[in-house]
Amino acid sequence: MSEDRNLVQAVLKALDIMEALCRNPHSGVRELSEKVGLNRSTVNRLVATLEQAGYVEQDRERGKYRASLRLFELGNKVVQDLDIKERAYPIMQKLSKATEETIYLAVLDGNQFLYVSIIDSPQMLRCSANIGISPPMYCSASGKVILTYLSEDRKLAFLPEKFHLYGPNTISNFTDLEAELAGIRRNGYAIDDEEWNPDTRALAAPVWNYDRKIQATLSIAGPKVRMPRQRMEEIAQLLVKGAQELSASLGYRETGLRGFANHLKTKI
Repeated sequence: MSEDRNLVQAVLKALDIMEALCRNPHSGVRELSEKVGLNRSTVNRLVATLEQAGYVEQDRERGKYRASLRLFELGNKVVQDLDIKERAYPIMQKLSKATEETIYLAVLDGNQFLYVSIIDSPQMLRCSANIGISPPMYCSASGKVILTYLSEDRKLAFLPEKFHLYGPNTISNFTDLEAELAGIRRNGYAIDDEEWNPDTRALAAPVWNYDRKIQATLSIAGPKVRMPRQRMEEIAQLLVKGAQELSASLGYRETGLRGFANHLKTKI
């Protein structure tokens, strides 16, 4: 109850109006009154105040209101201040504790992706990589996730003319790669099964930002002896959940797991 007394009801009502205008631009006072459940005189006063502050604009001819670009300016400032490494770290810690394998955060940088944060496995036998390392896109779990959601033109810019074989299961041609990417799009995560390094397996899932573009990947890697198929399926569920959580913290919004899965079918 003490927290409720500290709330300013007029501010909450004004925010309700702003959200209604963002969802339903070009609304009049009557429409807003119905949407937010306030009487017209209250809505009229609040809208006038928001217009005076620069958050609402009125179409004088039609008498309708819409949200101004002021919200866009503020939103961009918030996005610029987001530190993906800072936001990812507690999620990576949870994955590390749950799996005891090495956890990676990778971001797209020009025509390559780079590991920018790593939590090493506490096990004596473990996978390891240095921050700033950039494995080939076509034979790493994170790289294949990024390739999956790139346009055809951008995808080609990341791929070599000839595929070098790094491990016993490295993809060796474009046809097999396209089939692999189609599977990633269906499943929502990628697997590296001894493709980059022999005797190691890894999984990666996409991290989306506020404008629904892939910004990073979360991945988990471990020795093949500790990564049987059944365990990889369990880890995949944890990993996708962690990637969803990080995406949400970066402003990505989609309703429910079905919505998130549907978005995985899109390309940028």
